[in-house]
Amino acid sequence: MKIKKDFKKLVGGVLVLIFLFSLFSLSTVSFSKEKITISMWTHDNLYVEFFTRRGKEWATKHPEYKFKFDFVRIPYEQLWPKVLTTLAAGAGAPDLVGIEISAFSRFMKHNIAETALVDLTPLIGEEKDKFLRWEPYTFKGKIYGVESAFCPVVYYYRKDIFDNAGIKTPIESWDDFVRVGQKLSAQGKYMAAVATNDVTHFMELFMQQEGLLFDEEGNLCLDDPRAVKALRLLVDGVEKKILWPTTDFYGAPHFAALKENKVVGDFMPDWWSVYLLKPNVPEQKGLWKIQLLPAWEKGGKRTSTWGGTGFAITKQSKHVDLVWDCLHYAYMTKENQVKRFLEIQYFPTMIEAIKDPRVINYSDPYYGNQKIGAVFAEAALQKPIQWQSPYWSETLNILNRETITPALTGKKNPKQAIEDAVNKIEVLMRKGF
Repeated sequence: MKIKKDFKKLVGGVLVLIFLFSLFSLSTVSFSKEKITISMWTHDNLYVEFFTRRGKEWATKHPEYKFKFDFVRIPYEQLWPKVLTTLAAGAGAPDLVGIEISAFSRFMKHNIAETALVDLTPLIGEEKDKFLRWEPYTFKGKIYGVESAFCPVVYYYRKDIFDNAGIKTPIESWDDFVRVGQKLSAQGKYMAAVATNDVTHFMELFMQQEGLLFDEEGNLCLDDPRAVKALRLLVDGVEKKILWPTTDFYGAPHFAALKENKVVGDFMPDWWSVYLLKPNVPEQKGLWKIQLLPAWEKGGKRTSTWGGTGFAITKQSKHVDLVWDCLHYAYMTKENQVKRFLEIQYFPTMIEAIKDPRVINYSDPYYGNQKIGAVFAEAALQKPIQWQSPYWSETLNILNRETITPALTGKKNPKQAIEDAVNKIEVLMRKGF
């Protein structure tokens, strides 16, 4: 009997030891998780908010790691020197960088994209065809960024003012836009504001006609009758007091004109709504509507695009596979493409997400509960193409100086203004960097 009791005690003791060892082992595993920090720099705080939420969700899929997310907003003009300096130094760059579309040309110079950014082409693979927009972050056939938003351009307008003036909406053509504008001009109102020192509105109208600033091979394509046509519409609009000219389109004078019912519309992308219109004119909630852009000709495209940000992975990242997995989860899954629109109003680039009922049926009280998702979806599926060039930024500067400002201030006619810009840009491209 004693032997049996001793044996039972021995077995019991062994079991206790095994149990304690197991607890110790589990405790050791839980405390020895690899700590990984994923960093990101962007100029847009909405991206910080969105990636922070998605990062926390994504981290639960990898319990073997303990993640810290260091997602930071850096002011636009400070961001690019900081990024390019750290890339050149070979240290200090983040894992992820949100490259605003017009800034990507800086990464095309001196092959910076090729030497400092991860080629995402093989990672994207066959999923490429599920999305609408890769061109702006493509260099030498390789993709370096995943687009944050399609940025479809629509016409925002004050439905109450149009109704009181007996104007039927939506406005179907640019000819109708001018006709309606002349009617409102007699009442001291403008159909939209236009920047006299910025290429935005010219480029929107040019690209709506499927005009290209550069083609896929990087050739300049500005010498195009469609460019003259786009500029002519702006010049005529200013001269006939249909378009309100301003040198501070994104500032207080423009928003004051909206508040005073002097400017009663704007043709701008999706980000105009969440970033500028709603925050600056909150008291006009319920008075606005959106529609597709008026057509240049019957059956023509009814939208354009302006803006975007491609998220790239730097080669300084120590965890490229994990960073890509996080980026893919946030930006290349249908659910999160839809969430991005619902949460921060940046329109999906994934075809399946664009057609999702939650997007199509999305309504907004600011626009009188209009289903703005359906309007943006129709616009996005008519996407224009925007190829990049290492000379993109310099070209926009020349356009501002030689074309936009002199034409909209009456110093040059549209044809001459375009020709002057073409000549200056060609000289620049011949000289090289």
